[in-house]
Amino acid sequence: MDRLQIRIHRQAWTDMIGHSLEAMPREACGLLFGCLSSAGIPGALTYVPVSNAAANPLHSFELHPQELVRALYGAAGKQELIGIVHSHPRTAPYPSEHDLATLWHTIPSHWIVSLRDPSLPTVKAFAFRKRQQEDFRLEAISYEIVMD
Repeated sequence: MDRLQIRIHRQAWTDMIGHSLEAMPREACGLLFGCLSSAGIPGALTYVPVSNAAANPLHSFELHPQELVRALYGAAGKQELIGIVHSHPRTAPYPSEHDLATLWHTIPSHWIVSLRDPSLPTVKAFAFRKRQQEDFRLEAISYEIVMD
């Protein structure tokens, strides 16, 4: 099986981490937009924060519907949706049962920013895969921060 890869530009990384820190103690959420390289590797160029509309934003996330639509239409024709992001203010950067139950499995990548130690955020990227008649499974994605 091919190793999954993705690139994230420094500014998108900085914006993603900054938004996650600003939202504490609530979970932050947002979207990564970008394009495929000539080698077919997704590159996240832009992070767009989206308000967390969850009933309990301290323990879950739900992308604010109007802001989500605005972000998707704003990127239409310019960049494609590369990933969805949310933070875990107190836990490790692995999907919770609630995260795994969402319907975001068709997005190329799912990023979790852990702020257990806010001075040293930890980030993991995953892809959800489904085989016929099987449950979803996670595959870790290796990522590279690109300086531009």
